[in-house]
Amino acid sequence: MTAQISAHGRIVAEVTTRTTANGKEMAMARLAVNLPCNNADEGQTTYWLGIVAFGKQAEALAKHSKGDMISVSGNMQLNQWTGQDGVKKEQAQVIADSVISAKTVRPSGKKATSNPATKPQSNVPPEYENYPFNDEPEF
Repeated sequence: MTAQISAHGRIVAEVTTRTTANGKEMAMARLAVNLPCNNADEGQTTYWLGIVAFGKQAEALAKHSKGDMISVSGNMQLNQWTGQDGVKKEQAQVIADSVISAKTVRPSGKKATSNPATKPQSNVPPEYENYPFNDEPEF
């Protein structure tokens, strides 16, 4: 039996890529995900989730960098190992079926300027056109 998971968070370190022994592209990252927590001062805590992607999803993940917001879904697995200090450790990770960018601004932090003549048609109802969306997590 597998556990499906969907998570939304911020990449906390540069994405690493490599090619597997059979020539398939692989990408790995760590994601900071905010979770509700009654014991935390502000009612939430940060959970660190490993992300592993192969093939096209690896290509999608590799396009992101530290600080980017992404949404990911896939099968969850628990890795267990013994560290160099002899202590048993474990970390949950997602084998990604889907990696979606949640970027809302350009990397420079500046909003894109648009030419009204080439502006794509929006499916957003007019009353929500200027609705303020905030993708910044509250830490």
